[in-house]
Amino acid sequence: MKSAVAISYEIDDAEIAAQELADAIKEKLKFEENSIGVLFCDADMDSAAVTGELKKLLGFEVAGMTSLATLDRGGRYEAAAMLTVLTSDDCLFGAAASKPLEGDGVVQEIKDTYRRIMSQAAGQGYEKPGVMFAFCPSVASFSGDTYSDALAEEAPGVPIIGGAASDDYQYTEGRTFLSGEAYNNSIVIVGVWGNVKPVFAIRHVTSPFAERVRRITDATGNIVRRVGDETFIEYLKGFGFNTNVDEILLAFNANPMKLTRENEDKDEAPIMRHIVGLDHETGAGMFGGDVPVGALGNICLIKRDDIKTSCRESMNALLAEGAKQEGYTYSTVFCVSCSGRNLILGHESDAEGAILTSLLPEGASLMGTYCYGEVGPVRYKDGVALNRFHNCSITLCMF
Repeated sequence: MKSAVAISYEIDDAEIAAQELADAIKEKLKFEENSIGVLFCDADMDSAAVTGELKKLLGFEVAGMTSLATLDRGGRYEAAAMLTVLTSDDCLFGAAASKPLEGDGVVQEIKDTYRRIMSQAAGQGYEKPGVMFAFCPSVASFSGDTYSDALAEEAPGVPIIGGAASDDYQYTEGRTFLSGEAYNNSIVIVGVWGNVKPVFAIRHVTSPFAERVRRITDATGNIVRRVGDETFIEYLKGFGFNTNVDEILLAFNANPMKLTRENEDKDEAPIMRHIVGLDHETGAGMFGGDVPVGALGNICLIKRDDIKTSCRESMNALLAEGAKQEGYTYSTVFCVSCSGRNLILGHESDAEGAILTSLLPEGASLMGTYCYGEVGPVRYKDGVALNRFHNCSITLCMF
C-alpha cells in the first residue's frame, strides 16, 4: 500500500479546497488499482461539498470527520483540511455511512453498516477486513463503547482505529462525512481488505492525582453512582475538587479517571475516562465510555511532560511492533490523539506532531487528528484485537 498527504488552508470555498488537495495528491502519488481518501477538516468547512468535489476529481470514495487539529509530516494544523489517499494493487477499500444512531436501534444500525461495507468485498474471498477505520458522531447520548462493542459482535477480532468527530469545543458542529454527504449523528466505517498488516500502540497519561484508588461498586454503562462506599461526587470532593461548575468536561479535562481490572491480560492497556457530566441529585457521574463495576479507579493529573512522554513511548512501541513483521513495507502511520491532550499542551500544542515526525520512518505518511475520544485496541495479539473507546489517550496504527 502507498499513501500521500495534502493540506489546504482554504476552508471557505469547497471547490478551491478540493482542487488544491486533489492537485497536490496527484503530484505525489500514482494511483494503483484501488484507492480511498480520508479527510480530516475544520468544522467550519462544508465537508459535504468538499468530499463530493474530491470524489469527482479523484474518482474514489472520500470518508472522514471534522477535527480540532490535524497532524502530518509538516506538523500540526488548525483551520485546515488534510487529505490522505491510500492506494494499492493488493488491497481493497470500502466505506459506508449509517443511518442516524438514535433510540433502541443503535447497535443494530452499526452492525448493518458493517454488513454494507462487507457487501462491497463480496466475491473477493475476504471473510473480514484486515483493519477498519471508524469515524463516529461527535457527542452521542450513549457510551462510546457502543461503537467498539457493536462491531466486536459483528466482526470479532478485527482491529479498529478511529475517533469521535470534533469541533472547537462547541460540541455541536462535529460531523462525519462520506463522498458528498455529511452527518451529525452517523458513524462512517472504512474497511481495508487484502495485504495489510496493521500494528498498534496506545499510551495513556497515568500520573496519580492522589493515591485514592477505589473500586467501582455501582455503575451501569458510562454512569457511575458509587466508588467504594461514597457517591461519585463525594469521591471527587475527596480530592478537593469543586464540583459545582458549568463546563464539566473542560473543568475536569486534566483529571480523567484511570481504570484497571485485576484480571485483565498483562498486555492489555488500562482505560482512561473523561468526566462529562455530574448529577448532583443522585451523586452520580457520567463518563465518555463504559466504567465496569469491580474495576479499580483513580483520578489522574495530566501534565504537559506526561503527554510528550506518552507520545514518544507510543511511537517507539509502534515502531518496535512494526519491526517484528517481515516482508511487509509500512507506508502510513494513523494517529488519533485526544482533544484534551491538545488543550493541556497549550502553547506547546505542536509537541506531539514534532515528536511523531522526528520518529516517523523515512518515506512514511503521517495522518493524524485530534478528536473527542479515540477508538483503538487495548490489546492486539496474533491478529486478534480487543477494541475499546478511550479518552485522553494517543492511539497509533501503522499499516
